[in-house]
Amino acid sequence: MTTAVLGSYPSLLDALHADVTSGGFVASPSGSVLASAEALGVAGAGRFGRFGLACVPASAGSARDDATAARFAEGLLALQHTVLRRTLAHTITRLGERVSEGTSLLSRPQLQADLADVAMELQEEAAEPEEEAGRDVRWARHQRLTCTGRVLLRLLGGYSMLAEGPGADLYLAEVAGNVYLQPGPDHRVEDHHA
Repeated sequence: MTTAVLGSYPSLLDALHADVTSGGFVASPSGSVLASAEALGVAGAGRFGRFGLACVPASAGSARDDATAARFAEGLLALQHTVLRRTLAHTITRLGERVSEGTSLLSRPQLQADLADVAMELQEEAAEPEEEAGRDVRWARHQRLTCTGRVLLRLLGGYSMLAEGPGADLYLAEVAGNVYLQPGPDHRVEDHHA
């Protein structure tokens, strides 16, 4: 997964589905499947169609058991982490190419601090235990990673949402986490960003 190019989130999500279910799809807690429009065999219409993703009701053959859902959830977090690491490297390269007042933007202390914070968050996330993590813990991890991605988007500015920018992959990683990782109404989750 780490060698993927920007804009490849739908194919990475498809690979995760296939890996966890031996070629099928994992149903979300709400009974939906989020995957590439191509893999689902639907036209690229809908809310995520322009990004190559589709959300459809889960078929009867979709995996719904807790063990599969937990493996898929951990895979989603690993995928989000991979997208963030790739975006961090992309951000450093992009900002290193930009010059203001005769010096690289990377020489600015605030940018250095923001990039260091992102790198530390990713390092801390990588150290999080994967086994036995419940839905609330996975949801909190997803929220932290989403905030980290938004820092990178802010650092990249408008470039992040261009076709060649990393914004689409970060957005899709956030959406996938929201679809699959959000605890149901019977779970109470503290807001870690208040």
